[in-house]
Amino acid sequence: MSIPESDWKKFKELHKLALDRFCQGVLADAETIAQHSALSAQARYGMLYRLMRDRDKDIVRIFDPYSRSSAFSSLSMMVKFDLLTDAELSVLSEGIREVIADIVRQPYELEWADEIVRQN
Repeated sequence: MSIPESDWKKFKELHKLALDRFCQGVLADAETIAQHSALSAQARYGMLYRLMRDRDKDIVRIFDPYSRSSAFSSLSMMVKFDLLTDAELSVLSEGIREVIADIVRQPYELEWADEIVRQN
């Protein structure tokens, strides 16, 4: 499904915003993992490796390819991963907002290493 030209122009700005927010989230998660002194260095390294591998796959899925024909799919994933607020999405046409209104938001959460889970 291709989005109308007027929404495409707005999507380009939302794309930049969501990409920046995605990267900020990855960096914040990496910092949280790196500073978690209850984990061994090896466990933190393993978590960081998995985080980057998984997020690398997601960044490609969400933000590439960057085209008008793939914009709706990208926008849907941006909403799913809670990368855009309702206020930010309000710039889009009512038709697009109606289509994405039912998408369930599932923000990223860190998956802690077994080492932490066993301690709790």
